[in-house]
Amino acid sequence: MIKTAIENNQNLIVEGCYIPFDWQKDFERQYLEQIKYYCLVLSENYIKNHFADIKKYANVIENRLDDEWCTMENVLSENTQMLESAKKYNVNYILINDKYEINIDL
Repeated sequence: MIKTAIENNQNLIVEGCYIPFDWQKDFERQYLEQIKYYCLVLSENYIKNHFADIKKYANVIENRLDDEWCTMENVLSENTQMLESAKKYNVNYILINDKYEINIDL
């Protein structure tokens, strides 16, 4: 899908949970030049201060069949793993600390 979008000069946003951190190995240079990758990571501070909002908006995009997983401990752990992986693979990441406000120059 990503290659097709690039070949057709289209824009496409792909949710990060579908993209492995070593994604670059699957694309030739002409595609890599067209891809802008940003990993959004919530800080521990943000999660602790906004956990009620995280729970409140959990089903906005898709219905979760089992929301029992969404505990503060699990969210904190998953975001720590995301940040560690982003650093390990040297990918662009945005650490959301105070406000969930993203401004990326595309």
